[in-house]
Amino acid sequence: MAHQLGGELRQWCDPRRHGRDAVTDLGCEDVDVRCGDGQVIKARLYAPGPSEGEQRGVIIAPATGVQGRYYWPFAGYLAENGFSVLVPDFRGIGRSAPPDANGYRRLKARWHEWGTQDVEACIVWLLNRLGGQPRISVVGHSFGGFATLMAAHAHQLERVLLVGAQHAHWADYDRHRRLAFMLRWHLFMPAVTMLLGYFPGKKLGWLENLPRGVALDWARGASDYAKTIGADGEEIMHRVSQLTLPVLSVNPTDDPYATPAAVRRTLGYLSSAACEEWYVDPRDLGVDEIGHFGLFRQRFRHTFWPEAIRWLLRGKNEAEKLPATGCAPMTAQRGERCDDLLHGNSTTWALPFSPEH
Repeated sequence: MAHQLGGELRQWCDPRRHGRDAVTDLGCEDVDVRCGDGQVIKARLYAPGPSEGEQRGVIIAPATGVQGRYYWPFAGYLAENGFSVLVPDFRGIGRSAPPDANGYRRLKARWHEWGTQDVEACIVWLLNRLGGQPRISVVGHSFGGFATLMAAHAHQLERVLLVGAQHAHWADYDRHRRLAFMLRWHLFMPAVTMLLGYFPGKKLGWLENLPRGVALDWARGASDYAKTIGADGEEIMHRVSQLTLPVLSVNPTDDPYATPAAVRRTLGYLSSAACEEWYVDPRDLGVDEIGHFGLFRQRFRHTFWPEAIRWLLRGKNEAEKLPATGCAPMTAQRGERCDDLLHGNSTTWALPFSPEH
């Protein structure tokens, strides 16, 4: 049953499904990023292609249990369009993982530290690397997007593009998958983690191995993430509420994790930010399914990826530039509480291009 429950996630996250690395003609460099607590994580930096104007950088914050290499093709695409792109492996994952099971048992890592330590260090590192006054944004996938908001220097970001971002409160899962996900992530995973001292995702064929603290934080599934963090939770989430940067939350309509309820829970913490939501129907991209992991696949290089570039460059996916379909984005203006959107009418943005895949 475990393999059946996790097979879909493992299949989607296998980088071999994505063909060759899309950046073979661009420069890339493997670097070490030292975090404030002394932990060193591995990352890959993609140098930009020819561009005019000011320096722009992007950090790609991965989903839980997903290696940075999954995002390398997308990073290469951003680099081809003039961005310096940093793709880390969070502590305990991929190239930042311990060498063996005993190393995982010794690793003291919490879920929120991927934001307060790892993303934080990446922001500071990239600002220093680019020098001058670069414009840095983050593309955050799943919990990687949520973690980004908790970085102390998040206020220095120009904007944040969230893709399926949420913190896995069990009641927000798609109702058709909720029972299976509860059994998988909130019963089976913590039981195995307590028994072994870490979660052996690789052996189960689900995802990457997870440090004990990360797995148990996910399994808690609290509705208020401050309670998951514990002692410093209120302070950290208050800092999130003070962010005033533009945020675009992109969510496939067939994502069983990032449901509208889960998305609104995430945006509800951003009480001072300018938030926009974009619900992507797979049919608008000419495909039958997207799911939680699909938008970073190369098949969306000619559809979603250019839209991501457009928003990162302009900061607003202007409704007046969309076809006259009667649909408009749901937005919160600066100073308006994002959770006030709960009382409006949710709409799906139409896409201003013909699907190619």
